Amino acid sequence: MRKNLQELLDYNHTTTNRLDAFSDGVFAIVITLLVLELHVPELTGGAVSEGLRQELIHLFPKFISFVVSFLYISIYWINHHQLFHYLKRSDRTLFWLNSFFLMCLTFIPFPTALIGSYPQEPLAVICYGVAMMVTAISFVIMKAYIFSGSGLIDPTTSTPPVLFYIVAGPLLYLMAIFLATTNTSAAIAIYIATPIIYIFARG
Repeated sequence: MRKNLQELLDYNHTTTNRLDAFSDGVFAIVITLLVLELHVPELTGGAVSEGLRQELIHLFPKFISFVVSFLYISIYWINHHQLFHYLKRSDRTLFWLNSFFLMCLTFIPFPTALIGSYPQEPLAVICYGVAMMVTAISFVIMKAYIFSGSGLIDPTTSTPPVLFYIVAGPLLYLMAIFLATTNTSAAIAIYIATPIIYIFARG
């Protein structure tokens, strides 16, 4: 009986470790994909200095979108690591919820490249907001399931999430999506400001 219990504990520990390790690998790939959109300008002719300056100015929105998305993904990685630190076991539902979150995460490089190339186009700004909102909601759903009494965590050693930090992200993205139809600059300002909230988040 004791041996079977120990085997079960070892199995649960192994599955949570595999889930965490797989997630870390996906995070690393997504961050790598972000930087692939930053291409060194290829210039020919005599006025290289002036041409390079103009090309770098043209690339500035791409740099901004890269930094903002990098911050988003870094925040998700930190929160994901903290969340999975509470796990004492995993189950099939958590595997699928985590997979759905990772699927949303891997899509982020596309809207990042889109908004970096067309920062004044409402559709590009909306696509970025939708991608971020869906990713945030997928993480919230996974977090809610873990803390829902599913038995995946030890309630005596874990702290329930703060409601504000759960709803703030999706609501801000939704606000930016609506703003993007009339004012893309205001929507982008919300995208830039949102990570600042979560950098100081404690929930």
